[in-house]
Amino acid sequence: MRAGVRSVSLEKALWLNRAPLGKAELLGKIVLLDFFTYGCINCLNVLPDLAVLEQEFAQELVVIGVHTGKFAHEKEDHAVREAIKRYKINHAVINDAEHIYKEAYAIKAWPTQVLIDPEGYIVKEYRGEGHLDAIRDQIKALLYSYTPSKKNFSVDKEKMLPSLLHYPQKIAVSAEYLFVSHRDEVLVCSHQGEILHKITGLSQPQGMVYIGEILYIASHAGGFITAVSDGFSHKELWLEGLRNPYDLCSDGKFLYVALAGAHQIKGYDLKYKRESFVIGRENSESLHDGSYAEAVLAQPCAMALLDEELWFVDSESSSLRCAAYGEVTSHLRGDELQHPLGLAAGSYGEGCGAGRIFISDSYNNAIKVFDPLSQELRVLLEGLAEPSGIAKRGCMLYICNTNAHEILIYDLSTMQSSQLILKEK
Repeated sequence: MRAGVRSVSLEKALWLNRAPLGKAELLGKIVLLDFFTYGCINCLNVLPDLAVLEQEFAQELVVIGVHTGKFAHEKEDHAVREAIKRYKINHAVINDAEHIYKEAYAIKAWPTQVLIDPEGYIVKEYRGEGHLDAIRDQIKALLYSYTPSKKNFSVDKEKMLPSLLHYPQKIAVSAEYLFVSHRDEVLVCSHQGEILHKITGLSQPQGMVYIGEILYIASHAGGFITAVSDGFSHKELWLEGLRNPYDLCSDGKFLYVALAGAHQIKGYDLKYKRESFVIGRENSESLHDGSYAEAVLAQPCAMALLDEELWFVDSESSSLRCAAYGEVTSHLRGDELQHPLGLAAGSYGEGCGAGRIFISDSYNNAIKVFDPLSQELRVLLEGLAEPSGIAKRGCMLYICNTNAHEILIYDLSTMQSSQLILKEK
């Protein structure tokens, strides 16, 4: 037996979707540990690579996700189980809520993969995303020296119940339509919930905006924006090569794109598709205010326009921020929010909620409202299930209550909520 660093047993960890696996069971298998947290966009980007490796080395490799949550809600067992279903994770996952195994393996960043040989020794560590080819080559090298065991370790899979809606992500509203993104499609509905069209063949759609009878859709996994026109019958690629476009909004001249993976917001001229401006330093992740060029963002995931001000939330810093007149200013800095994913604004002179910012405080399971003038933050609705997208039309807030697979309507005039029942035509 060669010298090296032994892997740490995960047998006593909390396994969420299968019985525990100890060192004895894993001996003879190549093991890949994926240290991740489901609120991290870079961690989500690694999941497709893991699926490729699991399929390519189905008999030789065991992938184990080690979930090491950052936020309090992310550490809860039921929240991680929902994430396993939402992101279709087909390998074993443990919940390392107290970061015991993260510390044991001296993990410094999300995501990190640790490759372990069939004798239980650590071979290599890979930080960040984009290591598919390197991990594949290392596994092939190990297969020259070992004949892995043919033991098979399946996971428990919970079937999704039949439903018109699965984990709704974002919602947009126009004078005539309601748009909801979920899984790999967008539903075009009436305000009463009748499904008028289904736009399919998308790659994990997120934010949408409807301008001039064209619906623009951001697909965060594919890194592109789709334009749908001609009564939602014609679909074309509008922009590609983006790093996790998560939300869209527009003033009619520019299309604003929140790039969660690049930690930037970019503005594109709608007529010519030209990049017109950039907010935030590329690939820098922090909470730093300043000019558009010097500001640092942390996973911007939602935006809303209030007159000439572009309001947005950074989910990783749990902050509410505003970009206007060339400067980025933070208004809430993480003490009162927990990984917000949705934003809507009440235009001045609108009546209900005029001049207010409405926030899906996702990991606090709440909807909150912020007054930019008084700097007051209030809770409107609590006890939700990871609400993400939110949109406003008149006195009505439309809310994606994501883990409950439903759309809620909150009436600002009566302070009452109800469920919008979706119906096929």
